[in-house]
Amino acid sequence: MRPKQLQTMVSWCIDMARLLIFCLALSLAAPASASVQLRSVDLKTSFVAFPSKMANGNNISVAANLTVPDSDKPVAAVIIVHGSGGIDERGSFYGSALNQAGLATLELDMWAARGLQGGLSRPKHVRDTLPDIYAALQYLQQDKRIDRNNIGLIGFSWGGVVAMLMATEPPSQAQPLKAMVANYPVCWAYNQVPGYEFTQVVDGRQLMIIAGGQDLYDAPQDCRKLIDALPATDRQRVRLLSLPFATHAFELPRAASEFYDPFAFRGAGGYVPIRYNPLAAWRAKTAATDFFQQQLQ
Repeated sequence: MRPKQLQTMVSWCIDMARLLIFCLALSLAAPASASVQLRSVDLKTSFVAFPSKMANGNNISVAANLTVPDSDKPVAAVIIVHGSGGIDERGSFYGSALNQAGLATLELDMWAARGLQGGLSRPKHVRDTLPDIYAALQYLQQDKRIDRNNIGLIGFSWGGVVAMLMATEPPSQAQPLKAMVANYPVCWAYNQVPGYEFTQVVDGRQLMIIAGGQDLYDAPQDCRKLIDALPATDRQRVRLLSLPFATHAFELPRAASEFYDPFAFRGAGGYVPIRYNPLAAWRAKTAATDFFQQQLQ
C-alpha cells in the first residue's frame, strides 16, 4: 500500500472512531425515558426557471429546484448555491434539513444555462454569477407562498464565495437577503484578489462561515483572521464554525479523492483532498439549520 493510500485510510479510521465516540456519548447522555420526535412536513417540489444575464450581457434561463413546505402562511426561503463541480449531494443534504425545519429552498443550477461542465469549466469570476442570485431573489418574491422579507442563502465553495460577496452587496440591491452561510469559502483570497473585497457585512445581514481545518485552500487561521480584520460592528454580524478534521467538501459521501485548483494552497495551486466526514457534516448541517431558523423570522 502506498503511503498516500495508507494516510487516507488512517484518516478515515480516525474520523469513524470520533463518530462512534460521539454517538456513544449522546446515547449515554439521553434520559432512559426520552423519545425522539421526528417532524414530518408535507412538501411541494417544482422544477422552475427564471431569466438572468451572463457577464457579457447575454440573456440566459437559470433552472432551479423549488421545494416549499405546506403552510397556511408564507414561509422563509433559502437559496442553495452549488460549488465549482455543479449540483451534487450537498444541496439535498442541507435542503432536506431546511425543508423539515419549515423553510423553502431554491437550489440553482448555474452551469447548465452557460453550457459549462463544472470543475475548471466555470466562469472566470464568481461575481459573474451574482446576477443569478438577484434573479432568484426576484423570483422568490413573486411567489405568494414565500415570505418575501425573509430569504437566506447557503453556498458551497464557489457558492460559499457567492455568500461572502452577497453579505457585502448594497442593501438597495439585495434587501430581502438576511442570512448567509458560506461553506469553506476560500478565506485567503478576500482583499487579496481583485473583485473579492470583504471589508464589511451590511447592516441587517448575518453571516456564518463554516471552515474545515484540513481544507488546503487556506491556512488554518485564514478565516479567523479575515473576520478579525473587520470593524467591530461588522464582526458582530459574523460567526465562524471551525471543524478541525474537515477537508474541503467534507459533506460529500464518496470515496476519498482529490482535484486540482489554481486557487488552492493560498493561490499557489495544487491538488485538494476531499474526505467524507460524517460527524463534521452533521455538525455543519445542524448549525446551518439552527442559524437560518434563528435569523429568518
